[in-house]
Formats: sequence, C-alpha cells, structure tokens
Amino acid sequence: MSIAFFDVDGTLLPHPSLERRLFWNLFRRGKIPAASCLRWVTQSVRLGPWKFKAMAQSNKTYLRGVPVSALEDFTSLLPEFFPAAIQRIWWHALRGDTIVLVTGTLAAIADTVKLALERELRWRGVEANLNVIATQLEVKNARCTGNLRGVPMLGEQKASALTEFAAALDVALVDCFAYGDHHADRSMLAAAGKPFAVNPTPALRSLARHHRWRILNWTRCPSRTLFARNAFKWKGEAAR
Repeated sequence: MSIAFFDVDGTLLPHPSLERRLFWNLFRRGKIPAASCLRWVTQSVRLGPWKFKAMAQSNKTYLRGVPVSALEDFTSLLPEFFPAAIQRIWWHALRGDTIVLVTGTLAAIADTVKLALERELRWRGVEANLNVIATQLEVKNARCTGNLRGVPMLGEQKASALTEFAAALDVALVDCFAYGDHHADRSMLAAAGKPFAVNPTPALRSLARHHRWRILNWTRCPSRTLFARNAFKWKGEAAR
C-alpha cells in the first residue's frame, strides 16, 4: 500500500482558489458583515503589501460572525475538477492507495472536494474514503470567530502533515506520491518519494526540473451544469 497526497487549488481544480470563490459567494449573498470586511482590510493595510499574502492565508477575519451553516450551504456546490485529476485519483483508488487531500483551504470547503471525489469514484465503480488535512476554523456558538484552530496548512506544515500521516500508517515516505502546483508546495513534494508538479508555477517548474520531478499539465474542462457554473462564479469571471 502507498499514500497519495494531493493539494487542491490549482492541482485538482482550476484557479481562482475555492476560498476566493467562497468569499464572493458569501459576499453577494450578504452573509459577510460589513464590519468584518472593514476589519480585514484595515489589518491588510497595516501589514503592507509585502506581508499581505501571508496575512490573507492565516487571517480569516472576514468570516467573523458568519454562521457555520452559511459555509455548509456552499459545501453542496460541485467543483469542476481537471479530468486528468479524476483519472489519477481513480488510478490510485484502483491500486488500493490511501488518498489524502492536503490543502490550505478551509476544512469545510475541503470536505466538499472529498465528497465530490468520492462520488466521482463511485460513478466509476470504486468505493473509497478519502482523507482531509486542511486549515481549521475556530467556531463558537455556531458562528465563525475569524480565527484559526491551529496553524494554516501551508508550506512546511504540509510536509509535516505528510510525514506524520505516513508514519501513523507505517508507510515509507519513499513509497508516497505527492501532487502540488505551487512553489509553496515544494516541501511537501520533496518529502515524498514520488513527487509530481501539476500545472506548476514558474518557480515550481524550475525547481521540478532541477530535481527531475515529473511535470504534469492538466487542462480544465467545461462546467458540468449551469448550476455549477453559477455557483462557482466569482468577481471578474463570468459563467462559461
């Protein structure tokens, strides 16, 4: 048995990220309090442009006061997977590999991806239970506090999670597969014996060539339904 670790945004699904799609979905529906948005923007300005990206990944102030049920409503929406991603996960499932989603996106969103992938596998005649390692939100009284539970699942944290998960199952890292698209996934890819750079950013592509990692180019597919297209619209992108 082996383990296959998959990043989500940009690896299994096309950009923009699922969390960005979530933000605009909630914003258009009036689920995000204006005060929370203002607080998030204020903190961003204080940090300045150099630290903005890091802050955005760890600060979820915009979700303060949002009912958890609003996130659960979003989890019913169907992601648009890369067809080759589905084929690769199916291949791992047929091999009997343990499949793990390791993602910096919020756990509620990652659970959507897990359920959708399990459904895709059932359509192909394979029953499999996927695992999720994702960023956890702090919740009090059924509402998001805007804080995280623990640290965001990014960078070195992904590599640590991969190592710990493999050790718990007594699987050697050299036998593990890892798939990622961003330079920030480099530690996770380096930790696995069989790394794959999927639609890599220029920095990751350069690193993959240096280390002779496999490079995969997965193209996006048309939306399955009009419902899915509308659900996944975000600011600046019309439904296709």
